[in-house]
Amino acid sequence: MEAPRIVVKCGVTNCHYNKDRLCYAGSIEVNPKGDGKAYTSEGTVCTTFINGDK
Repeated sequence: MEAPRIVVKCGVTNCHYNKDRLCYAGSIEVNPKGDGKAYTSEGTVCTTFINGDK
């Protein structure tokens, strides 16, 4: 298994890219929820997520 390019911790255990709580996606996209502005991390969403439970 190839190591991730940067270390990105991931607590979403059912994400397709999560291996041992690290993200192995080739790139990561994070976007704001709602009105297009985020003021805290809770106002963001990882749009790279793919459900690995399929």
